[in-house]
Amino acid sequence: MPPFRPMSKLRALPAQQIALLVCIAALGGFMAVTYPGFATVENAEVIAMGFVFEGFMALGMTLVIVTGGIDLSVAGVMPFSAILTALLLRAGAPAPVAIVAALTVAALIGLLNAAAASGLRVHPFIVTLATMLSLKGLNLVLTGGGPITGIPPDVAWIGQGRLLGMPFPLVLFATMALTFAVLLRRHRFWQQTYLIGGNPRAARTSGVRVSFVLAVVYITSALCAGIAGVVAAATLGSASAGFGQNAELRVITAVVIGGASLQGGSGSIGGTLLGLSFLALLYNAFSMTGVSTYWQDVATGGLVLASALATELVTRRRARG
Repeated sequence: MPPFRPMSKLRALPAQQIALLVCIAALGGFMAVTYPGFATVENAEVIAMGFVFEGFMALGMTLVIVTGGIDLSVAGVMPFSAILTALLLRAGAPAPVAIVAALTVAALIGLLNAAAASGLRVHPFIVTLATMLSLKGLNLVLTGGGPITGIPPDVAWIGQGRLLGMPFPLVLFATMALTFAVLLRRHRFWQQTYLIGGNPRAARTSGVRVSFVLAVVYITSALCAGIAGVVAAATLGSASAGFGQNAELRVITAVVIGGASLQGGSGSIGGTLLGLSFLALLYNAFSMTGVSTYWQDVATGGLVLASALATELVTRRRARG
């Protein structure tokens, strides 16, 4: 058996991810020394649960960005799925029927996004922005601007129950993240997303069914947002049009600072998890230190800009080499 060499594995990581690991270690170390309540199991659970909804959406967003696209509609699909689930439950529908119906509608929204972006050649930014705005308006119509309560206990367990000593949402997210990571690294179908993101024309010439792959990718992204909505409704015991405010920005930020290029062709689930971890730590640090939440948006914007610049510099160096 070859000896375990952690440093060789670390060197294999992209420079951006190594820098992110250093930032996570530095921020975590500073907070642990300065605030004793930070380095506790309870706070670790708070940090993880605070970003688990964005985590679900980030898995699908990673696939979308790898293909060179973008999906802003997740910020509308998430609350819409929560609201639809709550309305169906209040109407007397069995829990499995309500959840499956909400996720099916979410998948259809993803299919419509793909059809407009790929079939009609409309830029994904425009398509998904329009979908997001439409859904946000529809969410307000369905709720009247107020929350929908009365989530039954069997559904509430999805968000509030525990499995293997951990909150069930975290177990579900970890399972999905592992599945996505394996598929993206090992499965031929999902590896085609890198070809599409790198050069769609070359991908078509190579025999890749670009439109079909993009349809699956956008459906998957919408399903992930739908799952986030169902879990959010179960966790909070209600559904509201206010769910997912600016979630699309946090999700895109996590994916981009994790090493994915907005131009497509690069990205990984591991990098996205690092991005999520850093954002979750940063937001928790803001909360514990009493820094105004307004600075969270400032930090998020700065991170996106810094990551985009770093990716562009790396791309130019590779082109010169």
